[in-house]
Amino acid sequence: MMTENDRMWAAAGILFGGVATLSAATWAGAATGAVLTGEDVAPASPLTVYRMASDWASVWPHSQTASAVGAGLVDLAVTVLMVWALRVAFRWFRNPSHLATLYQVRELTPKRAARTATRLRASLKNVKPGNVKRADRGVLLGDHMPSGVELRGSDEDTFAAIMAPRAGKSTAIAIPVAEEAPGPLLMTSNKPDVYAATIASRSMVGQPWIFDTQGVAQSERRMWWDMIAQAETLEGAERLASHFITQIRSEQADPFWHQSAQDLLVGLFRAAWWDGGTVRDVMQWLSDPAEQAPMRILHQHEPVLAEQVESSVSIAPETQSGIYQNARTAVSALRDERVLAWVMPDKNWPAFDPEHFVTSKDTLYLLSKKGGPSSAVVAALADAVFTAGAEAGERNGGRLPEPMRAVLDEAANICRIADLPDLYSHLGSRGITPYVILQSYRQGVMAWGEVGMDAMWSAATRKLIGVGIDDWNFAQGVSTLVGAHFVNRSSHSKSKDGSSYSVSEQREQVMDPAEIRAMRKGTALLLSTGMPVAQIALRPWYEEKAMAHIGPAMENEEYAITKRAVAAYEERKAARRGR
Repeated sequence: MMTENDRMWAAAGILFGGVATLSAATWAGAATGAVLTGEDVAPASPLTVYRMASDWASVWPHSQTASAVGAGLVDLAVTVLMVWALRVAFRWFRNPSHLATLYQVRELTPKRAARTATRLRASLKNVKPGNVKRADRGVLLGDHMPSGVELRGSDEDTFAAIMAPRAGKSTAIAIPVAEEAPGPLLMTSNKPDVYAATIASRSMVGQPWIFDTQGVAQSERRMWWDMIAQAETLEGAERLASHFITQIRSEQADPFWHQSAQDLLVGLFRAAWWDGGTVRDVMQWLSDPAEQAPMRILHQHEPVLAEQVESSVSIAPETQSGIYQNARTAVSALRDERVLAWVMPDKNWPAFDPEHFVTSKDTLYLLSKKGGPSSAVVAALADAVFTAGAEAGERNGGRLPEPMRAVLDEAANICRIADLPDLYSHLGSRGITPYVILQSYRQGVMAWGEVGMDAMWSAATRKLIGVGIDDWNFAQGVSTLVGAHFVNRSSHSKSKDGSSYSVSEQREQVMDPAEIRAMRKGTALLLSTGMPVAQIALRPWYEEKAMAHIGPAMENEEYAITKRAVAAYEERKAARRGR
């Protein structure tokens, strides 16, 4: 960090350079005027400059007017150029707040972001960086403060944001990132606002798939997803089962029960896949521990798995009952016929295919009101999309040809993929751009534990910290990461023998925890890998000319959601009266 002495020497150097440049410019302008009038040119030297300053007429005796005009014009041009250069230098290399300068975050500036985008996206391979449209440069972060230059991350970055409610999570992050998505878009939310804002424009890009098991947007079911297809492999069945077990796992409980319940679900999912069955078959098998059909199917196709599952449940009746009850609790959301219908074959509606989705420009909205068993289905579908995206990236030379963005709003509640912290470390390299949005760091700890949240936070290459951070420990940690700067402290003392004055240099935190908590609304701290902490101004969609269409479209969709909610309420009321 530059100290006060360093700044003084730098200022002295700039001053000396400016004087030398203006002296040279004065001589050059005067010499030009002399040449135009046919007079001899005085030699370029410090002595000539001194003589010009003390006695102009003695240096240019026969062209005083011409040399003076020439010197004045060149000095004016050089002065304008120097002022412009200083403004550019201050804009790039100076920040009064002692946070990152524009030069220090230059990788995120428009030209460099455009260059990165042409490397990552197949559709931009033959486009010159200067011709790349603003929305195609990458993932919008905000404007650097105080320069006002737009900053964007790339589609090989991974993102995380922590902001208090009403701090701009939807308006400045979720909606703009979704609106500018160049390829497929996966979006989770527990509110209908992001869906209402983007459904119209995303419908013009590709097909929208709305997975709304709890009526967040009051959407009629127009799709279904073959959940059992995820159990095509043993690994797929284990991942599928883990999403349900995660909802009931407790650190205080004996892990035997959860692990045994997960092993049971893995066996039942694999049996259903081998038999061409459905989720309803799994639910029926779970209801009767004496049912031997799934074991017969597994013995026929996977005897080793069958023996392991059988050994886990062929124990004392009381223990067996506990294992089955834990498994039933984990999949309790599927007891509801309305939820079950979303994962059951339906010839009236198209089936959602994750493998097709990841190479399309479609949008998948995963909506859920809260956490719990219902969110396990959301997590399972999101994980199926991530798996399909990673495999498609491998088939395309390592990355998806067009990046898939995954905006995981309220991820800790409605998309709790157990190993999401581990996935974070390689999703970006596969062309999948995850953006996890949380209300607090502790919310992530509750979902993934201290180790898991730390791993995901560390794996995120671009992190935003918004206003309203009330967690003292987290704010203190951020303050430490922001760092310190040097300040001069002066002291003056008097005594009977006289007075003394001294100046000492001290380190001081750039932002203390209270300042981080009290940041102005609409701003955020940006923590980027390999860069100092920067402050940015967020860019909500309603301040963007290119997104002016969102307002009317959002109003229309919110009106439609209200109508559907009223109709659903009237239908339920009529059903109660008819009982």
